[in-house]
Amino acid sequence: MKEKLRLLVVGTRFGSIYLDAAQKSPSWEIAGVVAKTKASLDEAGQKYSIDEKNRYFDLKIALQKCKDVDAVAIAVPNEMHHPLAKMVLDAGKHLILEKPITETWEQAIDLVKRLDAQPGKKAMVGQTLRGEINLRMMEYHLRQGIIGRIEQILFESHWNWVGNPKIDRNWRFRLPDMMLDDIGIHQIDTIRMLSGNKKCKELVAATWTPQSYPVQQVTGTSASGTWILDDNIRVSYFGSMSCKGHDIGWYGRVHVFGEKGCLYRDSEGQPYLFEDGKKEGIGLDDKYGENVDEYLPLIDFSKTAYLLEDFAQAITDDRSPVTDLHDNINSHAILLAIKRSARDRQWINVHNVFPS
Repeated sequence: MKEKLRLLVVGTRFGSIYLDAAQKSPSWEIAGVVAKTKASLDEAGQKYSIDEKNRYFDLKIALQKCKDVDAVAIAVPNEMHHPLAKMVLDAGKHLILEKPITETWEQAIDLVKRLDAQPGKKAMVGQTLRGEINLRMMEYHLRQGIIGRIEQILFESHWNWVGNPKIDRNWRFRLPDMMLDDIGIHQIDTIRMLSGNKKCKELVAATWTPQSYPVQQVTGTSASGTWILDDNIRVSYFGSMSCKGHDIGWYGRVHVFGEKGCLYRDSEGQPYLFEDGKKEGIGLDDKYGENVDEYLPLIDFSKTAYLLEDFAQAITDDRSPVTDLHDNINSHAILLAIKRSARDRQWINVHNVFPS
């Protein structure tokens, strides 16, 4: 039986998704946890059976004292990503970093440079939709050329989220762009995943909050834009957390149009192929799902659990993880370009402004 990798988790609120996955994982074990308050540490310690000596208030101390740590998961507010991720990489540990990577492009590039200065070390970004099985099947068939050359992508996501101000105002309501910084970055990365991880050449976008939204001080509950990816793939994007009356959720509805047909997926649903006037299911519930284990790895794991298992394999096999920092920085560039375009009300040349 191979020895498990040891994971140190920073943050217990969102960090709980990594603690849950590591606790159930055949490849990982929990080395320790870092949090701001004793109450948070005690709660996580009891739930995940973490010894008191492996509960820390400070990441620097944890890196010094917590034994045999292989990787560190950073799951804290966005403004803390860069300083803590720097600490992890400079300590020579593998890094798991929640999205979005950082608050600025310069910080993101700095993390890539620090990663490159540590040969053999890996860094993944918590883009959980890359672990959703039907999206993985869709991406596989697109890669195999099921609709030929991809030409256009239409993505929409909308629902009405207000939340509980007493609970949620601590983080989501104070994001600079609530839709993009919370959910939009997942959707941006999903679109890139389905396109074959194409970079964005240029885009124009807008962000706003509808007048009917009950918390008017919140900025950017909705976003839309037109992107041009490499190979001249055109993307039409709309995402909103403030649409009343018709809810399709944050996974979104996506059409991928190619030279031979269209691949379509409803929110959290099975993908379908439309070609020559015919509709054919290509998801788990169809004939394509009967042998899915022959062409997709780790099919028994989903979302964060899948990312964590893939990351363990990437470390062992010395390859890039599916959400590699080196690639995911291109999703980050789109996020930052949308914000800049919305602010300046103009097209942004993403290759020039955010060169990777």
